[in-house]
Amino acid sequence: MIKKKIIFLIPTLTMGGGERVVSELSLNLPDSIERIIVLFKNEVFYPYKGKLISLNLSFSNGFFLKIYYFFKGLRCLKKIVRKEKPDYIIAFGFSADLMGILAGKNVLVGAHSLWTKVHGGIIEKNLIKMFFNKSQKFICVSETVAEDLTNNFGIKKEKIKVIANPINIEKIQKLANSPIESEYREIFKNPVIINMGRLSEEKNQYSLIRAFEEIKNNIKTVKLVILGDGEKRIFLEKIVKELGLENSIYFLGRQDNPFKFLAKAKAFVSSSRREGLPCSILEAMACGLPIISADCKSGPREILAPETDIKHQAKDIEYAEFGILTPIFDKKIYKPTEPLAESEKKLAEAVIKVLADKKLSDTLAEKSKQRAKDFDVKKIIKKWDFLFY
Repeated sequence: MIKKKIIFLIPTLTMGGGERVVSELSLNLPDSIERIIVLFKNEVFYPYKGKLISLNLSFSNGFFLKIYYFFKGLRCLKKIVRKEKPDYIIAFGFSADLMGILAGKNVLVGAHSLWTKVHGGIIEKNLIKMFFNKSQKFICVSETVAEDLTNNFGIKKEKIKVIANPINIEKIQKLANSPIESEYREIFKNPVIINMGRLSEEKNQYSLIRAFEEIKNNIKTVKLVILGDGEKRIFLEKIVKELGLENSIYFLGRQDNPFKFLAKAKAFVSSSRREGLPCSILEAMACGLPIISADCKSGPREILAPETDIKHQAKDIEYAEFGILTPIFDKKIYKPTEPLAESEKKLAEAVIKVLADKKLSDTLAEKSKQRAKDFDVKKIIKKWDFLFY
């Protein structure tokens, strides 16, 4: 087999779907492929294999500084490309996508979210129309993301390939068997529902916390554990105090091994307003958890109800083939003490049903383990075989 060289271009290797994909690809691609991981900033959380290069950029300041750092990074990347002569550049994130397209050939753009939701501004839309069809291929994590690119951004269908996010089931299940620290054991002596992800507006833990109050009214001993960190943490902790739920809701932050917590919970709940293809749901399924998820665009339906129309959205609780879908959270709630929105009531009702019905819970747990196998890295890596030859 001819040796190939790939540059992965991504802002950091901290939390996120694209970051996890880079990690798993770098660890699992054949040895015939040389990996070079180019980061905007040297921030690493996930494991990787290959040479790491940091561009030492900062995009957290004003507009003109962002432009300056972009072109500084582009100059550095062009030097790296001239030196390394990669067969492919695989980019993740809008700035990385554009930088990769301007710096080299055979660029693969990783699309991990609905671009209409995150790149809907006039400047971004124009940049996409001007430059992005110059890339060789778009790797979309879901059919919904692919459809969004063709319908709303004019990306040619022949350039699109759908490849789901991979998970390493063997590693997850091994880590899931680890004991949890003594400080957390008391929590898990109760029935625990769990959520994992960035604490942000789009992940919408706010609605889950509001729904949890109703869940607790029905199941007194239930606890909610939230894994992850983000810009909304202080706000969410304040809401928990306002609702008097400090002894029932626990923020455990970002954990090196979240799977030991997932495996000891009773159900995984996602309340996101939008997704791409949520790795957190896949990882919870690998741990054998029943899944209850808001039917947001995109990903949950394609994971839990793969035989249904991707355009359909649940209007009521939907008991799907591999989990439960509930209506999306489309109403903005300004005060935590306001009456629950219908979508929040349905989420609470679905969680209560799973916790109270052992037969349903056991069935969903088995369905989760079955479905997770479709996303195992050993299976997904074969879809990247066009890189090998």
